[in-house]
Amino acid sequence: MKNKFLFLGVVALLIAAFYFFQSQSHESGECLDGDCVDGTGSLVFKDGRKYTGNFVNGSYKGQGVLLLPDGRKYEGAWENNLPNGFGVQTNPDGTVYTGAWKDGKYDGEGTLTTADGGSYSGAWKDDMPHGIGTLTKPDGSKFTGEFRNGKAVGEGLLVTPDGKETKISL
Repeated sequence: MKNKFLFLGVVALLIAAFYFFQSQSHESGECLDGDCVDGTGSLVFKDGRKYTGNFVNGSYKGQGVLLLPDGRKYEGAWENNLPNGFGVQTNPDGTVYTGAWKDGKYDGEGTLTTADGGSYSGAWKDDMPHGIGTLTKPDGSKFTGEFRNGKAVGEGLLVTPDGKETKISL
């Protein structure tokens, strides 16, 4: 069980490290092509960020892609310069989140998968597992149950890599 909490801790750290969506500053970028005010275009910033997608009143709105110089990427729905709706975030280390967003945070149903094969799939709130979900370790063992603020709580089902099921209470 300690390994499950360790894995969840790693997931939480990955989430915290991914706040790149928050506005870096209020500097304006350079519109490389298209209409970066009310249309579709590509906007680049001095720090190397590049957004390609839809704009409304100069803000990211609709579908778009944000690329960062370190290789991180978000592709999906935007509202008020933040991911809102469905989107996919990828990290250079192979970590991928696919699912719902609200105001730049994981919120709703989604799956975070790590490069080593571990994952959490289920409900999210404010960038943390919150609600019913399944935590899968790289060895294939799984815990399905309730999560609150990133921690497993209450009753759940533990499944070992060989398929043995055990109901547990946390």
